[in-house]
Amino acid sequence: MPFPLINDYKAAIANAKGRFATLDVRPHLDARCSPVFLAGNFAGVFKMVTPEGEHVAVKCFTREVSDLPRRYAAVAKFCRSAQCPYVVPLRFLPAEVFVTSSVAPHADYAVVTMPWVDGRGLGAVVQILCQRENAPALAGLTRAWSRLCLDLLQRGVAHGDLKHDNVLVGQDGALKLIDYDSMYLPELKGLASTMLGGVNFQHPRREVRHFDGTIDHFSMLVILLSLRALTFQPDLLKRHHNGENLVLTKSDFTRPDSSDLLRQWALSPDFHVRDWTEHLIKAAKAPMIRITAMEALLKAAAKVEAVPAKPPTKRLLSFFS
Repeated sequence: MPFPLINDYKAAIANAKGRFATLDVRPHLDARCSPVFLAGNFAGVFKMVTPEGEHVAVKCFTREVSDLPRRYAAVAKFCRSAQCPYVVPLRFLPAEVFVTSSVAPHADYAVVTMPWVDGRGLGAVVQILCQRENAPALAGLTRAWSRLCLDLLQRGVAHGDLKHDNVLVGQDGALKLIDYDSMYLPELKGLASTMLGGVNFQHPRREVRHFDGTIDHFSMLVILLSLRALTFQPDLLKRHHNGENLVLTKSDFTRPDSSDLLRQWALSPDFHVRDWTEHLIKAAKAPMIRITAMEALLKAAAKVEAVPAKPPTKRLLSFFS
């Protein structure tokens, strides 16, 4: 089934009165009096305002997502009841906004609504910290990332598309995940992934058949290692960041033995950079996308400081025994 284009939704949102079945909202306008929105692969997210002046996000779909009502019913239930500090409560509203389109039927289309989360994207925050060479803050961000990842692992859930654009950092430093289209929850077991995620963060062998609590492992490690390496080499961001990544790219995963960055990090004075690089190379070469040691790596990351770490004592003792 074809879906409206983002411009079709934009035209509908610009004339919001009478367009929504249940919502009472108006668009938040930019300096050109156009609706403020963010466009993605599957949808556009519009910033709207309630009569009380509260900002809400309204997500409108531009491509079909298989089992959309079932997926978002499960996600909405989780976000509402799990008391997870890293997700935002949301509602799935079928047949909510009426849209006229030249490529899709004139009809009422589903939307997802949630509070508008203020904050900077993880990539933007990392860029600021690297420009300032703020190693303590980068170490703190690494610890915060590890806690977020551990929370997901211990719940047996997965976001499905972890990347710098899908993590917001609030003014208080709190992390929030956004974009739950490909989220895995135990009650969705048996479905396929809706997408494979950003290629600069995903295992090179990830396929749509992979849909379980382990699909975030590789992207968790990619971001973790990147943050740790930037703590000591903030200039790497300026040289390797292209807007679609932090520092690593798909080619580092498909050809890890030829990666200059991974080769350099394997000789880092920091134990964690060396250790996590070794795990990333091993994982990239493995036929499975699960990383067995992921929880242990994250627990170690939750304690990092802004100084190079030494190997654990027990590892040194075993080396000389």
